[in-house]
Amino acid sequence: MKSEVSIKEYLRERKLKATPIRVDLLKLLSKSDSALPYSEIQRHLKTFDRVTLYRTINALIEGGIVHKASTSGDEVYYALCSQQCSKSCHKHEHIHFKCQVCNEVSCLHIDHAVDIKIPDYQIEEVSVEVKGVCKKCM
Repeated sequence: MKSEVSIKEYLRERKLKATPIRVDLLKLLSKSDSALPYSEIQRHLKTFDRVTLYRTINALIEGGIVHKASTSGDEVYYALCSQQCSKSCHKHEHIHFKCQVCNEVSCLHIDHAVDIKIPDYQIEEVSVEVKGVCKKCM
């Protein structure tokens, strides 16, 4: 989903308008190998005010296109969702790994789904964050 045309088509498939900020944000996230912190997103998209950017991120989260990969200190990291995510359900069969050295947050796919059952509760989403040292920093 790296080209502007494919991003616009994807947004329309998800019943969202292909506004310039949505297209630019998705282009930025699709170029990255890891989740991006809000401050970096804001720095790259500085032509848009922070309220518009915040609302855009929330609209894309609600649309099942973007997810919060990590919240660490004052920083929130965002990444693209998989094609299986939708407006009604985020399906993330991966863990979020945060490197304690370079602070990079990666979405790492795992072989087995994390299956948690809690009696008398309906679980709609499970988010797993693991901290350590990534292979680049070891």
